[in-house]
Amino acid sequence: MPSCHRDLPFGMLDIRQSEATNIKKRYPNRIPVICERYPRTNLPILDKKKYLVPCNMMVGEFKYIIHKHLCMASAMHGSKTSFDKTVYLFAGGQVPKAGAIMQDVYEELKDPDGFLYMQYSAENILGGRGSNTTHTIAIQTIL
Repeated sequence: MPSCHRDLPFGMLDIRQSEATNIKKRYPNRIPVICERYPRTNLPILDKKKYLVPCNMMVGEFKYIIHKHLCMASAMHGSKTSFDKTVYLFAGGQVPKAGAIMQDVYEELKDPDGFLYMQYSAENILGGRGSNTTHTIAIQTIL
């Protein structure tokens, strides 16, 4: 999956690089993640796209948090049915394992601008399947 910054106007790469560098300096134990909806899914669009994720968080925990945000977004948009869709996260054209540590995923798949770009979908478009987790850890959103 292409990086989101490739569609930005000229000069935005420098701005994103500077932003990621400043974030990493200010929050050395956090990873800057941009998580957006996969274009061909019917899941709601989340209000927040930028997250500061603890380095030691597992991908499955982050997926669970995204799932909770999607449940809230679905309820806010008037959906009366429960949100029971399986959510898949993609990074760098692959599905990271639920047990993978976010720091490892970041080091392997981070974009040249310093952010880890992830996308969420209700369908597994790549064929792999991850596991769910039943607990949560607080993450910060970047405005």
